[in-house]
Amino acid sequence: MPVSDLLAHRRADRGDHPAVVDSEGPLDYAGLGAAVDRAVGWLRAEGVTAGDRVVHAGRNDRSFLALFYATLRIGAVFVPVHPDLTDTQLAHIVDDCSAALAICSPGAGASAPRTAEPARAWQEIQRTPADDFTAEVPDDAVAMLIYTSGTTGRPKGVVCPHRQMLASLESINACLGYRADDVVLCRLPLSFDYGLYQALLCALTGGTLVLAERAGDMGLLRVIEDHGVTVVPLVPSLAQILTLLQRKHRRPTKVRLFTNTGARPGKAVMAELLDVFPGSGFASMYGMTECKRISILDPAEYAAHPDSVGRPIPGDEVRITAPDGTTLGPRQTGEIVVHGATVMAGYWGVPVEQQQRYVRRADGSLELHTGDQGWLDEDGRLYFVGRDDDMIKRRGIRLGLTEIEDAAERIPGVSAAVALRPEPEDGPLHLAVRTTLTAEEVRAHLALRLDRARRPDRISLIDTVPLTKNGKPDRRAVQLLVDPPGPPHADTAAPAPPSATAPPAPPSTPTPPIAEPTQTRTSHEPVAV
Repeated sequence: MPVSDLLAHRRADRGDHPAVVDSEGPLDYAGLGAAVDRAVGWLRAEGVTAGDRVVHAGRNDRSFLALFYATLRIGAVFVPVHPDLTDTQLAHIVDDCSAALAICSPGAGASAPRTAEPARAWQEIQRTPADDFTAEVPDDAVAMLIYTSGTTGRPKGVVCPHRQMLASLESINACLGYRADDVVLCRLPLSFDYGLYQALLCALTGGTLVLAERAGDMGLLRVIEDHGVTVVPLVPSLAQILTLLQRKHRRPTKVRLFTNTGARPGKAVMAELLDVFPGSGFASMYGMTECKRISILDPAEYAAHPDSVGRPIPGDEVRITAPDGTTLGPRQTGEIVVHGATVMAGYWGVPVEQQQRYVRRADGSLELHTGDQGWLDEDGRLYFVGRDDDMIKRRGIRLGLTEIEDAAERIPGVSAAVALRPEPEDGPLHLAVRTTLTAEEVRAHLALRLDRARRPDRISLIDTVPLTKNGKPDRRAVQLLVDPPGPPHADTAAPAPPSATAPPAPPSTPTPPIAEPTQTRTSHEPVAV
């Protein structure tokens, strides 16, 4: 069945139950269904038909959900993007998926045949007559494209068919046990699959979704209390905020479950969070957009196995492989490889033979090579060790260091850029650049090319780019260049590895400076080895 049928079923059997609470107040399943009917009419009036891609850069509210379900109901493909992306980032996605309709700023959607600003689109939808049209949608039809960072530095669209999305939902809920009486707080962007799947889990079970914006963090405890929130998906910063607020106010709540995927809150933070929210449990999860969830730790096992991210979810198999592809035994660290019902259908517009993550098996199915390192214990619990060199989780978003480097190297006057891996993973992001510009100028250019999650906190200027034996930028060596372990001494400085030899590009027109950038000019002569 199509994913949009989830809402249709809840509209039929729980029409008067609250479906979503946003800044406009509560909306029941019948009301959300009626909004979807009008959105269907509006999309069809805009000429959208089955298979068309609809890019949507909306915020966390009922209009996002209405357009999501309406797009899927007519057999089109929903492409959610974070509203904080720059026009340059959005334009790449609109162009890459050949969007028929771009609900975003006119500049970003210029390559689409039709463009509508999100606020105007919602106003028009509310004036559009209801349309009960429902397309016949096969299970293997594409429901969504979710753009995620790639090793090339350019985001790629993960192809999410209806079948795999529904399989993911069923498997996730088999582990987490969302209920019809649950109230789920979603402070995560709906454009991020961790956030969107909270809406889908509520539709699957008939629960209520409470949407919150990051700007209202100091009032989250009141939201949790007032709405009777029972489930809270976390990112590390939210865990810390809730711990501080509840430690101070000690409000009575109904929270029974915290979940987390990606960068995990520290053990001390989680211990205190569970203490100040008595009766709650914690489900640690591991996953990526290419497969949604891969493993989930039973909350009952967290105390005994706090470092584990759990067992593979139903329908998936996880193996750990050595560099030569052979499967490793228990407690041996290698690459995490996944096969099963929740593995998505590859990347949009990229032949499987050219995809590094997805590999075709002998039976024709796809296997996901995550690039992440981990190991399995004797009972099948997975332990995540680390991501590959290029991928990090920052502010709840999985992104590639190479895409930050790519954006910097597109700036006239920048000849090379190296993004340094933050420690901890969600910590400050440091970018080293070889350029004729100032750090202020580089920062100003990046503000036009990158959203906030991808913008570096610190920019250092370097005169040379150390390379690995394979000819790639050596991030560890660059780290030593910009942050040497002690005071530099010209007569004792260790020689740097060979550097890139591309000549510097000509300077660009200066742009207004951004306040208080970090600027470091480091000079080391390369030595051949």
